[in-house]
Amino acid sequence: MKKHNIILILALVIAFSFNNITYAADAAGDKTILIILDEMKFEDIEDIFNNDNFGMGFVNLKTRKPFGDSSFYFTIAAGRKVGVKPENYKGLYKNRDGTIKVAGFEDMYKNLKKQNNNIKVDILGEKLKTKGISYIGDDSSAIIAADKSGNIKSGEIEIKYDRRWLKEKTDYHLSNSSILVLSYEIGETKYRTELLKNYIHDFRDYNILIVPKGVPEEMKHLLNQNLAPIIYVKDGGRGLLKSSSTKREGFVTLEDIFVELITTNGGNSPFAIGNKINIIEKQNSLMEAQNLFKKTINLLWIAYIFHGIVYFIQCYSAYYIYKNRKEKLSSLNFYHSFIVVNIFVTLLMGASSLHVQIILYLFINLLVTYIITLFISEKEVNTIGLFATLTYGLIIFGIFFYPEVIYNSYIGFNNLFYGARYYGFNNGIMGVLLVTSIISYFFIKDLLPNKILDNLVSLLYFSTNMLALSSNYGANTGGFLTSVILFLVIVYISFLGRNRNTRNMIILILIGILLFGFNMYFDRLSSEKSHAISFLSRVKNFGISEFIDMFKVKIKELVKLTLMPPFSIVIVAQILSLKKLLKEEKINIKAETYIILFTAVVGFILNDTGMITFIYMVHYLISLLLYEITEKPSNI
Repeated sequence: MKKHNIILILALVIAFSFNNITYAADAAGDKTILIILDEMKFEDIEDIFNNDNFGMGFVNLKTRKPFGDSSFYFTIAAGRKVGVKPENYKGLYKNRDGTIKVAGFEDMYKNLKKQNNNIKVDILGEKLKTKGISYIGDDSSAIIAADKSGNIKSGEIEIKYDRRWLKEKTDYHLSNSSILVLSYEIGETKYRTELLKNYIHDFRDYNILIVPKGVPEEMKHLLNQNLAPIIYVKDGGRGLLKSSSTKREGFVTLEDIFVELITTNGGNSPFAIGNKINIIEKQNSLMEAQNLFKKTINLLWIAYIFHGIVYFIQCYSAYYIYKNRKEKLSSLNFYHSFIVVNIFVTLLMGASSLHVQIILYLFINLLVTYIITLFISEKEVNTIGLFATLTYGLIIFGIFFYPEVIYNSYIGFNNLFYGARYYGFNNGIMGVLLVTSIISYFFIKDLLPNKILDNLVSLLYFSTNMLALSSNYGANTGGFLTSVILFLVIVYISFLGRNRNTRNMIILILIGILLFGFNMYFDRLSSEKSHAISFLSRVKNFGISEFIDMFKVKIKELVKLTLMPPFSIVIVAQILSLKKLLKEEKINIKAETYIILFTAVVGFILNDTGMITFIYMVHYLISLLLYEITEKPSNI
């Protein structure tokens, strides 16, 4: 009997032990350690993780002004890009009950609310107050863990770079908290790198999110001052990080950190700007990320080089056109045709990986463009009409079936280092889409046998534009509005005929509003909502101040960039060219000309980088006018 009792007791002890182990593992899986580093080099990542499983990507560290550590930490805490005055931070104090006070936090929070017209701003420490957030560190990174009164549940206001001390303090504070924020300085010492490696090994059962506050020197670049690596250790995942905010493998946003920490710990923030962070499976996280960074840098160089060529040709042409140098017209026509052909070629090359080797890419791109332009110029072919049609077809194919064709071209590349747009059409490719659709439609219009087919084709072209720029595809709200206005212009010109009265104008405006409403409705139903619908949701909940704040940001960006060289110089040059070219009496494409010009102006007004839309649309227009004039010579 005693023997049976002993066996029963042992069985209960073993079962209870296993139950505890399982519970502890589950509890660990629900908790997160957020490590804020001074910086994180590729070399450090390789040393720390070796062949371990981890997710890696890049995050843009840029916040609102005034820039600095306090703004960076508050951006993570608030889940939206903000700027706070660094002088408001007054230091850390530990109370007798173990809580921590972030002195000056209340002033920062009040100023932030004031900037947002006293609308409540969610912050991480307040949202997860019942779950508990603790802190270990000695600087303003404590802002991330503070509630709206500047209090932190528990923690340390010092850090000892000792494995035993860090382990004991982490275990203690995570025993009654869901999140621990750890401020850690690697510096230049191998010891601290090795210590961090051991620390991560000790707590691999937890979610570990590592975010640097600065860009390492090896990644700093003439073109990169803001993009830095980010690491996520979660559920044994290995590969590249991704979120719905970027829809790009290897890239997440600062706003995503807020949402990830909230949702991982059972909370929610339905009107947050960011999204959850996922790990897309890859064989080698570090190698994939390094290749991605190199590719992105090269694409940005390629974008700057080719944009520079386009802008130079605009200014070069304007000089000779304004000076009435008609003997130069044939050469100018060749140069403009070269750019039109080149945009098509660079989109084709987007399907390749040649941009990893920038010199080879430039050589092949320019050589192929030159050969094609030279060959076409010797034929009796409308170069602008033909390549506008080919380019339009390729853009439509890319956006619906293979977006990388667009993203890997200089005209469609989204400047990830600037961090304003991660997915969808930028305003350059948006302008090219619209202008090539107009030119292509008029190019094939004369080939159509009757008016009915003409009307059907025009509806197909300009409806496709709206679909391509809608939230589910191009995700360019300003571009979508521009395409709607272009569609209404075509309907007004082609279908109304003599019935162009006030009543019909009102009907057209209502149709435009309805089209925009449909776009927002389907965006709302989408599983991956665009920034536009998220913005409208915030306007609905936080009031008109959200709209005013966004409007101010966009209008400032438009004015600032438009007045800055080279954009201001190029736009002036284009206006001078148009002023001369439009005086040519034998130009018989006036309807086409005015539609392009009107759409370019609308695109300029409705987008924060609308000057790029304007420049590319007007480039095609000037190319078209030069082609007409050189085919039918006359004085300017």
